[in-house]
Amino acid sequence: MNASSTSPEAAEHFVMRRMSLRHARVLLALRDTGNISAAADLLHVTQPAVSKTLAELEQGLGQTLFVRRGRNMQPTPLGRRLLVLAVKLDADLQRAAGDVATMVRGASGEVRIGATNAALARLLPIAITAMKGENPGVTVSVRTHALRSLFTDLLAGTLDLVVARAMPQDEPLGLARVALAPQPEVLTMSAQHPLARTPRLSWEVLSRQRWIWQLPGTRTRLLMDRLWQEMGLAPPTDLIESGDAMLALSLMREMPLVAVMTQDMAVAAAKRGVVVLLPHAVDLGLGPMSVWHLPDTQGEAVDRFKQLLVEAARPEGGAAGAQA
Repeated sequence: MNASSTSPEAAEHFVMRRMSLRHARVLLALRDTGNISAAADLLHVTQPAVSKTLAELEQGLGQTLFVRRGRNMQPTPLGRRLLVLAVKLDADLQRAAGDVATMVRGASGEVRIGATNAALARLLPIAITAMKGENPGVTVSVRTHALRSLFTDLLAGTLDLVVARAMPQDEPLGLARVALAPQPEVLTMSAQHPLARTPRLSWEVLSRQRWIWQLPGTRTRLLMDRLWQEMGLAPPTDLIESGDAMLALSLMREMPLVAVMTQDMAVAAAKRGVVVLLPHAVDLGLGPMSVWHLPDTQGEAVDRFKQLLVEAARPEGGAAGAQA
């Protein structure tokens, strides 16, 4: 089915009036499995039921939505566009179901947050504490993961907010952003390190120490490697690679280590006697701490949590974070 026998108006009417969640879930199952038999198993229906639903879509639109490539079925350009819609429909239903369940058990809303390590030391705890103080019935859910994965979940509708730092080229299209506060990097050393009280440590000396280093393939790792290149020095070779902030802090309690941390995390760890702050300039060029959300209208609890994040990011007596 290549040349369309359906007018654009009829195709639009089909999507607006006849396309249902049943159609959306068949599209998603075909995307995930690549064939009708596996899609039927995934949906717990018969193969003819899947074939019939796909035929309804293709007849209603007058276009082929999946083509066979070897043993698998691959979406056509129109199929890929409908998959975007299907993801959003499914996510909206899941969100609505979660909201209903939350209200049935007596809660008054939910805020689903994705965050990277940089947000965990200060901003999120302050905002969550304020939210629970104002409205104990709001459920606050926090998921930590790689930034790219969090943006994917936000675009899919399975998160309400992402709180993180990102360079402009890493921001996906289709999201709104509110800049909260600068969050520079700080060089730290385990408080137990033999060199922790040594003044004027050179980068050459630091390069021979054991470091906690970001995971390969991450933006921060790329920027860390570039920092050493710009200084004309070989980077450290005695490394522990991890993107987990809690693990990093636990390791720094146990052994002499050097690590780059965000300012909030470094200051909090220094107050607990885990690390000392070194005076060396570490500017990786990451953007300010920000909160991203879909441009669609947000629920009351999500809007309030964004406001609390802005308030948490203010310097004492200072102004709110500016919108980007």
